[in-house]
Amino acid sequence: GQVMDDTEGSLGELESAIEDVKGMIENMKAAQAKKDIDLAWQSLHMAGAAACRGSTPQGGKGPWSNSVIPKENGKKCSDQCKLTDRPVCKAEVSVTGYVGKATSYTQKVGHFYNYECDGGWNADINHNEVAADDGAILEVKTAYYRFCCCAKP
Repeated sequence: GQVMDDTEGSLGELESAIEDVKGMIENMKAAQAKKDIDLAWQSLHMAGAAACRGSTPQGGKGPWSNSVIPKENGKKCSDQCKLTDRPVCKAEVSVTGYVGKATSYTQKVGHFYNYECDGGWNADINHNEVAADDGAILEVKTAYYRFCCCAKP
């Protein structure tokens, strides 16, 4: 009798511990998924910054950095930049890249466009970072996310 009772109690404790571990694993998976999404967006932002730099050969003047901001559908970058502390638009860029490591030196790993600041260009909502779902960055599709390249006067 008492041995069975001890075994029953131990089995219940073990089942409870297993449920706790399962919960911790699910929490870790969710946290990792959030980190993956954040890292993908940061990578896109770095690509946007590089595209802006390449589209503005003169760069800026003075001790200030230039800025990259998400392009809003239907707006002009010349107007969007004016709303920031970097009010001069230098360019509008649009970039996309493919998932995974390149396996050859001729493989396309991404695409870009560069535009003038007063264009409205490509109003597809799928290319608007602010309007996109958080996880949209991980979807395997060709979305050209757009950015405004802004500088101090």
